[in-house]
Amino acid sequence: MLKLRLTEKLQTMPTVAAEADKPALQTRMDKPIIRLKEVKRVYKVGVERIRALDGIDLDIRRNEYVAVMGASGSGKSTLMNILGCLDQCTSGIYELNGHNTTRLSSGSLAHVRNTQIGFVFQSFELLPRLNALKNVELPLIYAGGATWLARRTRAREKLVRVGLSERIKHRPNQLSGGEKQRVAIARALSNNPSILLADEPTGNLDTKTSEGVMKLFDQLHQEGQTIIIVTHEEHVARHAERILQMRDGQIISDEKTGSDRMSPPSQEADDE
Repeated sequence: MLKLRLTEKLQTMPTVAAEADKPALQTRMDKPIIRLKEVKRVYKVGVERIRALDGIDLDIRRNEYVAVMGASGSGKSTLMNILGCLDQCTSGIYELNGHNTTRLSSGSLAHVRNTQIGFVFQSFELLPRLNALKNVELPLIYAGGATWLARRTRAREKLVRVGLSERIKHRPNQLSGGEKQRVAIARALSNNPSILLADEPTGNLDTKTSEGVMKLFDQLHQEGQTIIIVTHEEHVARHAERILQMRDGQIISDEKTGSDRMSPPSQEADDE
């Protein structure tokens, strides 16, 4: 089973690289975390063949913040499914952290999803009978290898990180919409994923609550998280550094927004 590394063991590199090693180190850091080459996804519906993705070439580097936009049927959801290893391309190559995922078995894909990718969904997808802490702990249980105490400590840390230290024992029906989405973000971060994929993360939230959630994404990006958001809302997409527009299974524009996310984070909006 393929076991990918989160950052190619960057923590083991010397603190100060020798002058001769600097070009190689820079090249390593600049290498795309995601690379798609001529990716196509074709579905058969009766005798008809639908090209959901039609030759996608895409590089996303570590710590990029990317928004994907497009009308219904443009291919943005299919692209997200490919990136999240929920689906595989019909042809082409998808590399994650330098590893070709295109021909992985279903078991290997499940391992990649659990250890390398964090998912945030519009509908939160929290288990109603579990409190916030246990919901966040679930991916750690599936990943295995950690003690009960280590899992519980990690889950608590992630909930504190998203501002829910006072809601750890609350169940989903005791939380506001914004709080539910923060629990979902904490859960997505529990295994320290290489990439965070968010599918319409503010779709079920009001404007004020949405802004609080987006400011949290901004802060996570400042801390080094690679983030990809699918959205149909322009004001949400403008939080990203880069906006991809899709139409008919192709990327028709790739725009740099000029957003500077390296300044100190703003005070989060209250989503209570």
